[in-house]
Amino acid sequence: MKAINKYYLTAVLVLALFLVPVLLLATEEKKDMPAAEGEEFLEYITEVNPYHEWDLWPGTEELYEGTEPHGVLLTTYVNKKALRGIEEGMLEEGMPYGSIIVKENYSPDKELINVTSMYKKEGFNPEAGDWFWLVHTPEKEVDNAGKIGMCIGCHGQVKHRDYLFIEAHKQ
Repeated sequence: MKAINKYYLTAVLVLALFLVPVLLLATEEKKDMPAAEGEEFLEYITEVNPYHEWDLWPGTEELYEGTEPHGVLLTTYVNKKALRGIEEGMLEEGMPYGSIIVKENYSPDKELINVTSMYKKEGFNPEAGDWFWLVHTPEKEVDNAGKIGMCIGCHGQVKHRDYLFIEAHKQ
């Protein structure tokens, strides 16, 4: 009987040694994500976790051809969660919460017009895939944020792909 208790205790301790760091990491990751609020989100993507340090949307490069209402030229960045979702084929089933996509919108002469972002925030707006939207100026001023009707209306055409126009990113 004592051998079983020692085995059980050892198994529980080993399991705890592996689970505790995983749970702490998951909690830290969730805590570090910004609120679905314009100024806080803008600070997060420009100061706390600068999007220029993220990966480009897979298969794209800087200044690829864009479509309206975005710029003639675009550069699209994705955070690690969004990249994982894209690579794991989650576009149709839904991107992971915490996914952020940042699109720089340029004029034909390569002048930055504005920056548009999508942030998958659990519980933010279930009617529109829980996406938070942000438009900011090159000077880092919030132009529009939240449940932006124009964004939701347009991206609603691809609701079946979690509101993402993936064909625009295929080269």
